[in-house]
Amino acid sequence: MKKKFTFSEDDKQIVKEAIQSLENESSGEIVIYFARNSDEYNEAAWKLSAILGVAGLVILGTMSWLWLLPENFTILYTSIYLFALMALGFILLTFVPSLRLGFIPDGVIAHRVLTKARDMFLQEEVFTTIDRTGILIYVSELEHQVQVLGDKGINAKIQENDWNEVVGLVVEGIKSNQTAKGLANAVLKCKDLLLANGFIVREDDTNELSDEIRIED
Repeated sequence: MKKKFTFSEDDKQIVKEAIQSLENESSGEIVIYFARNSDEYNEAAWKLSAILGVAGLVILGTMSWLWLLPENFTILYTSIYLFALMALGFILLTFVPSLRLGFIPDGVIAHRVLTKARDMFLQEEVFTTIDRTGILIYVSELEHQVQVLGDKGINAKIQENDWNEVVGLVVEGIKSNQTAKGLANAVLKCKDLLLANGFIVREDDTNELSDEIRIED
C-alpha cells in the first residue's frame, strides 16, 4: 500500500493542476490529506493476547486431562508459557499493524476514520474560507477508507450521498496504482458538483488554502 502513496513530482503536479482548475472555475477550495492510519487500535493487542492466553489454558487443560504434561511442568512454567503467548499477541500486532483491524468491529473503524477526518478538517483549517466552501478529501491508508467532507456553505446544497462518486474515483485510482490520476478525477468531479449547484467563482476570489497534497510521515 505504501508504494501507492508515494507521489512523484509529476504526480503532485497532476493533482495540483486539477485543484487549480476547480478553484479557478468555482468558489470552492479543496484540501487532500493522506493519513497513515486513523487510530492505533491498541485494544486489538489486548484482545489477541486474551485469546492466546485462553487458548493456551485450554491446551494445557487438555494435555493435563490426557496425562501428556511432563511431571516437572510447574505453576512457574505455566505462567511463563501463558505470558509468552500473551506477549506474542502484542509483538505480532506491533509488527503487522494491518492485523489489528481484524479484532475491531467495522463500525468502530468507520467511526474512527470519520473522527480523524473531522480532526484534519479543523487542523488544516478547511473551514476558514470566506463563504465556507472548503472540501476535504481524506484518505486513511491502514483502513483503506476515504472520506469527503464539505464545509457549511457546501453542505447547504450538496448532500453527503453526492460525494459517493468522488470517493469511488479515489478508490479506483488507488486500486489501479494510479493514485494521482484517481485524485485528479475526484477533484474534477467535485468541481462539476460545485458548478452544478451554483458555486461559481467570485470576482474577488483568492487562493485561501494551499494546493499541495498533505501526506503524513
